[in-house]
Order: sequence, then C-alpha cells, then structure tokens
Amino acid sequence: MNFYLRIFSLLKGSYLHIACKIAMGVLITATYVGQAFAIAAGLKGVFYKKSLEDLGFVLLCIGLLVLLRALLHWLDEIYAKRIAFWVKSRLRERLFQHVMNLGPGYQENCRSGSIQALLTDGVESLEPLLTGYIPQLLVAFFGSGLISLYIFSLDRVVGIIALTGIIITVLFPQLMSKYVGKIILEYWQSHARLNSQYIDAMQGMAALKMFNAGKKKGQELSEEAWGHYRHSMQGLGISLLDSAVVKWAAAAGSTLAAGVGALRVSNGELPLADLFIILFLSVECFRPLNELVMYWHRSFLGIAAVRGIFAIFDTNISIQDQEDFNGDNNVCPYPEIDFKNVTFSYAAGKRPAVKNVSLRVNPGETVAIVGKSGSGKSTMVNLLLRFFEQQEGSILLNGRDIKDYPLSFLRSQIAVVFQDTYLFYGTVEDNLKIAKPGATREELEQAAKLANAHDFIMNLKDGYRTHIGERGVRLSGGQKQRLSIARAVLKNAPLLILDEATSNVDGASEKMIQEALDKLVRNRTTIIIAHRLSTIKGADRIIVLDDHRVKETGTHSELLGFGGIYAQLVRLQQG
Repeated sequence: MNFYLRIFSLLKGSYLHIACKIAMGVLITATYVGQAFAIAAGLKGVFYKKSLEDLGFVLLCIGLLVLLRALLHWLDEIYAKRIAFWVKSRLRERLFQHVMNLGPGYQENCRSGSIQALLTDGVESLEPLLTGYIPQLLVAFFGSGLISLYIFSLDRVVGIIALTGIIITVLFPQLMSKYVGKIILEYWQSHARLNSQYIDAMQGMAALKMFNAGKKKGQELSEEAWGHYRHSMQGLGISLLDSAVVKWAAAAGSTLAAGVGALRVSNGELPLADLFIILFLSVECFRPLNELVMYWHRSFLGIAAVRGIFAIFDTNISIQDQEDFNGDNNVCPYPEIDFKNVTFSYAAGKRPAVKNVSLRVNPGETVAIVGKSGSGKSTMVNLLLRFFEQQEGSILLNGRDIKDYPLSFLRSQIAVVFQDTYLFYGTVEDNLKIAKPGATREELEQAAKLANAHDFIMNLKDGYRTHIGERGVRLSGGQKQRLSIARAVLKNAPLLILDEATSNVDGASEKMIQEALDKLVRNRTTIIIAHRLSTIKGADRIIVLDDHRVKETGTHSELLGFGGIYAQLVRLQQG
C-alpha cells in the first residue's frame, strides 16, 4: 500500500487537475449511461405503445450525448497530456536535482546509461500510470460501482451476477501483479542495461575502431538485445493472458446478466421495461473497468521504472549542505587551506585513498602535490570540493571547517583545471559561460587571451559561436585544455587547483598552456597536482604523497637533497 501511495504522491501539485480529469471521466461514463437509458426508453415505447412517435426525440437525445461524449473525450485527452507534461517535467527536475545533490560519489557506483534511461524513458513511461490508470481507478469506482448498485436495485440476482463479474475483473490483475511485476521489472532492467551498453559503444567508438573490437562489441549488444526481446515476449504473454481473463469476465458478466434478466422476465419476476435498462447498463457497467485494465497494462513499464526512480530518491545525500550560515561570506583574497589528519576511502571504506594526511597551504602560496598514481592526489581535490566526505579528520578554509560553508559558496571560491577537460555540446561561448553565465563578450575574450585560447578560437569557422560537438570532439586536446583554463580565468576564484593540467597534451600545446597557467596563478593561492615534475620546480613547497600518506615536504632543491621519494621520481622521469 505504501508503494502505491508513493506513486500517488508523484502527482503532488496537480491533485486539482487530476480531480478535474476524474470528473470528466465520470461525465463520459454518464453519457454512456444516459445513452443506455435513452435506448431503453425507445424500446419501451416501441414495445408498450406500439408506436414510433417518440423515437425521433430518443434519437436526438442519443445524438446529443454522442456529440457531448466526443467533446469530453477531446478535452480529456488534451487535459491528460497537459497534466502528463507538467508532472513529467517536474519529476525530471526533481530527479536531476537529487542526482546532482548525490554528486560524483553516487555516479561512481552507477552506470550513466541506467540513470539516463530512468530520466528519459523511465519518466516517460509513467504517463499512462499517473494520468491514465490512477484517475480511471476513481472513474471505475464511481461508474461501475453506481451502475452495478442500480442494477442490484432493479433485480438482486442480476445485480449479484454483475458484481461478481466486477470482482473478477478487479481482483485477477491484482492476483497476477506480483508475477507480472517481476517480469516487467526484469524487462526494465534489461532495457536499462541495453541502453547503457549502447551509450558505452557510442562514446567508446574510437577505441573500438582502434582495437578492431567493433564486431565483438556488436555481438555483446546483439546478445543483450535478444535478452531484452525475450523479456518483452514474456511480458507480452502474461499481459495477454491477463487481458483475456479480464475481457472474458467482463463479457461473461454482461452477457449472463442480460440472459438471467431475460429468464426472470419470462418467469414474471422482472418487468420488461427493467430488462431493457439491464440489457444496456450491464454493458456500460464493465466499460470503465475495461478501460481501467487497458491503462493497467499500459502502466506495467511505468510501475517497473518507478521502483528505480524511488531507489534514487531513497538514496541518502551524504554531502549535507549548510543552509544556515552564520558568518562572513567573503573569503580573503588569499585563502588558507588546512588538512588535519584526513582519512578517506572509496567504496564505503574498502578502497583506501588518503590516510591521516595533514598539510597546510598558506595564503598566496603555490603548493605542488606529487606522488605515484593512486597515492591520493586527486582525492584531496575531491575532498576539498566536497564531492566526497572524509571519514576522519577535518579540512579548514581560513580556519573554518569547509562543512560550515554553503556548498555553493565554497565551490564559488575554487577554480579547477582538471586533467580530463569536460566540454558540453554547444558553442565555445556556451562552454565558457558555464563559469560565469552573465559574462560579456569582452570578458570572454579577455579570459581567452589570458589562456592563450583567443587566437585559435578566432580561427574557428564561427569564432566564439562555433559548435564544438559532443565533449568538444572537434577540438584538439590542447585546445580543450586552454578552454578549461579560460573558464578558470573567467571564474576568477581566489583558490586555484591545477589537476594534471598539462599531462595529456603535446610539447607545443604544453608550452602555451604553461604560459597561460603562469599568468593564472598570480595573486592566488594555488594547489598544483602534477606527474611532470619539471612543471612544478618553481612551487613554494612540494608535498610528496606515497602509500596514501604525506612522506616528504620541501622545495624542489631541498627534496633533491634529501635523496628520498621525490629525488627518485625525478631520476625516473629524467632517465
């Protein structure tokens, strides 16, 4: 019951609209009932009065009811679509915001394709459930319920037959729901896997081509697609069985009610005029239920998808934002960063990243963090940005725990140039404005010039309005990185983090990028994470991580003099 109440809660904010849709559904049912009474009245006139003089009025009434019903159906469809669009848009916004609040830590354990399937296909599949099945539940309750009670008032025996048919029609799908739900859930899971596989294949097309692995990946996709097909056929088979039983119950109920009514008329136990009414009302009694069952089957995929949607909503947000901030929202121009005994492991403590790390970055200082791959360098950036929460210790910004700052404010004070630059589909200008949405053209050009990016941008077909493709596919690695630096310039944050900013580019691009970075670090507190040790010789201090701990600290010359881990790393890169 709680599950279905949660489904109903997805309509929050549109209850009045749903009530209006229910009212229209009841009115549509009322037109069918009115039509049944009109036909019964026409037959009564023919049989009792032996005259056709009232038939014209009856036909006029039926014609008007048909026109009214057509108008109501038209309004009902339009209204249902409007409600559906509103509910789906609002739900997608809620889902996206929750996923954003969950942050990178959540995505670490999920496939992007599965989340994408829920946000698009999953939400879309809820339409027949939310705006079809749920309103029709009450339409069927009022419509079929009141009609069957009226038939019962005319004749108890016929009324019991109608009620029995209604009970079978309502209960059988519920009895099958557990089995059907299992099959449909498997269908949805296979759909999500197939979606993820195709996204992986599209994003990794270059790698598949390079290693001649396209045929193998195609075979994997084919197996997944055929598995999806088998789940579809299983769902279709059980759905058809369900529909067959329900349609049989509805047909048998209305036919048996009419037949028993005729028998009771022949025995003198039921007036002929009442039989005319029963004859047509017994059909209308099951019409709302047939439509309810139709929506029920259309809702199967939505019921499966909504479990995944609820699973996202039920995932607790581990990074809690600070809403009530009692303090100065202005960090000084040269922030101070202090890691105190920080310990963090990924995968709920199963994969150690940093252990008991303590270090300080003084105001205006440039500090480089180096170490072997997997020593925890990038993890420290993730912790500082609060993408993840350390299990032990604390991180201070100007003497205050970063947990005490609102997330939006904390991240506004930090500009990061990542190793893997992510560019969105759109123009150069669109991607730069992510850092400052209201930036003027002059500000964009100034930032690009400081990043040594303006010249290559102007050489593009449409300059700053050039579309760069998905993930910036139309740009070189060096060009992407310079756009990333331009974004950092445009953000103009007092704390700058350079995370392997020159590791994936050629020598010529590295020189231009390094020149841009040299300009960028001026008048800022800077943290540099680097593999190429030649790029951090001028740092005020170098911190060496090894085995997830701080092992050495000093200047370039001091660390070489120690002859320890840093000196060994330098020799390996030079040799």
